[in-house]
Amino acid sequence: MSGPYETENDAYMEVRDIYASHGKRGVMRARTHDLLVSVCAQHDVELGEYDRAVLRWLARHPPETAQVIAGIIDRAAKSARATG
Repeated sequence: MSGPYETENDAYMEVRDIYASHGKRGVMRARTHDLLVSVCAQHDVELGEYDRAVLRWLARHPPETAQVIAGIIDRAAKSARATG
């Protein structure tokens, strides 16, 4: 993960590979969803069913939107470890 992001293009640069695979139906959404779920798993974030539904909803948005959310989760988790 990366960030903080100053522009949409900054976030886009992190997810260019997701756009490269968008030729097949549903692939971009699935990869965007994987991005969100994997950052949660990486930081041992427990997810409930509604949490998962929201992540599926977020995955319908452009991948750079999900990248920003993933970056925020990553930075928050790292900050919490550093101070705790």
